[in-house]
Amino acid sequence: MSKLPGGRGTAWKAGDVTLKPLDVLPQELLWLDEVARVHAGDSRLRLSLPIRSQSGELVVDGWTAFPYLAGEHQAGRWLEIARIAREFAAVFSDVRRPAFVDMRTHAWARADRFAWNEDHEDSPVDAPYVADLVNARRPVSDPPALIHGDLTGNVLFDSILPPAVIDLTLYWRPVEYSVAVIAIDAVCFEGAPLSLLETISPNPAFPQHLIRAALFRIATDHLNGRRTSDYYPYCAAVDRILQLTDGPRQG
Repeated sequence: MSKLPGGRGTAWKAGDVTLKPLDVLPQELLWLDEVARVHAGDSRLRLSLPIRSQSGELVVDGWTAFPYLAGEHQAGRWLEIARIAREFAAVFSDVRRPAFVDMRTHAWARADRFAWNEDHEDSPVDAPYVADLVNARRPVSDPPALIHGDLTGNVLFDSILPPAVIDLTLYWRPVEYSVAVIAIDAVCFEGAPLSLLETISPNPAFPQHLIRAALFRIATDHLNGRRTSDYYPYCAAVDRILQLTDGPRQG
């Protein structure tokens, strides 16, 4: 058994199985097993879905199991990952909003709600760039859908097999918001040019999705206790987003 890189550093590979501690609500894990599995059969994507134990359990002594899917993350394939984000949402286009979305209390869920102006508890108003982004935020009319909210490092490419999507991180948001998170991650952490913020999506409302994606990442860092000095990677992206939205910087 070997420890796997990436993620939260808690996943292990055992043969063709990935083992990791339960890090989602039990209702979310059950949804993946029962609902997502039905829809996955109609997708060309390889989706990482939970494996039941020999006794039929999804959780054993606090651990969950998923298939180990062949492939590797390849930085630079951001436009392809954006297409996969849209394809992923299309797979689940007829599902209803899952109840577990409103039950989660971890930092990522709270940051997502803050980004969409739904939750002000523990709001990171003092975190860098937040005030300017909030001031530039405007309503969007794009309809919500079930999306994967953390695709950048969770798409695995293989020379033969279709792309694999792992660590299904589900939100009920417009599809282009998931693309905006990819763009923010690519520009801030994978060396993508700032121009990607403008070329990855043709959606007229995309700058507003970029605002929310930047707020989501910054708020998550704040809620997870990241040091103020570590927010520098966001600087150039935030400046460009504010230019795209005509949102003035306030110092």
